[in-house]
Amino acid sequence: MLLACVSQGLWAQYDYYPNGKDEVPVLGMQWGVFGGGYTAMLNNRDDIDADQRLDPQMMNFNWGAGIEGIYWLQRNIGFGAQAMYWNAGAKYTGVDTNTKIHLSATTKLTYAKLPILFHFKSYNRYHPNRRTRFNAYFGPYVALLQTSSDEVRYTKEDDPNFSQYWNFDNGNYSTDGLTGAISGKLYKPADVGFVVAIGGEVRLWRKTVVAVHVRADIGVSDIEDKRVKTIEYSNGLKDTNYVFYSGNYAKYIPPGAAEVLNNWQPNRPATKNFSMGAFLSLRKYFGDKK
Repeated sequence: MLLACVSQGLWAQYDYYPNGKDEVPVLGMQWGVFGGGYTAMLNNRDDIDADQRLDPQMMNFNWGAGIEGIYWLQRNIGFGAQAMYWNAGAKYTGVDTNTKIHLSATTKLTYAKLPILFHFKSYNRYHPNRRTRFNAYFGPYVALLQTSSDEVRYTKEDDPNFSQYWNFDNGNYSTDGLTGAISGKLYKPADVGFVVAIGGEVRLWRKTVVAVHVRADIGVSDIEDKRVKTIEYSNGLKDTNYVFYSGNYAKYIPPGAAEVLNNWQPNRPATKNFSMGAFLSLRKYFGDKK
């Protein structure tokens, strides 16, 4: 009996009346918090087409979170924005079949991201208080780079004592026994792209809903800074013509004899952010617009 009463009470919170005092709001301002996990990549044609020396990994788990606001102009159309902390980057492996040297590398980027979004959700006028609805949004974003790092390690399968390591961290360079400073970061300060997401929402209480979406963030700008830089090493040496990306056959991979014979040119194409994953949002209406 007690269990039946509790179940009936929980279900009653969704028992709204179309013309009564408990009619649920569907218009006006809605605020929320959201977060999720996704796999992140850096798409570059040369890296994707490279040989076994560089293998970009499909799975590179990251996370993002933030706050959002949506103004519902109609029962199924709204506009809004998000302010979020965003992790991006990529993972790489590889092996040189001639030297037996293995590559393991990670690029980590963090952004402050601002998407401007168009929202859509289903609405049934015959069942205006239905608690489940289809939900989708899309729109452009601008992202400002906060931190960046590239960590690379080389090992040799037939020599356990062989190990080479270097790291670029926000313009600082370090390797085994040597450090340095670069006159700028390896990545551009801003990225632009667009967001697309589809999913659904469930109304928890009269003004509160929870939404789940599958989301893709697709960059359209080149995020690598290919300009010539200066690097000053801790041993007093200086390189005033330092170009990290443009001189490589693929990321981290210098051109070999095969590339030279094939008339390879150091014209690295654009590198663009991409991520896809799932997000959970908790949203609440402010006001009682019907």
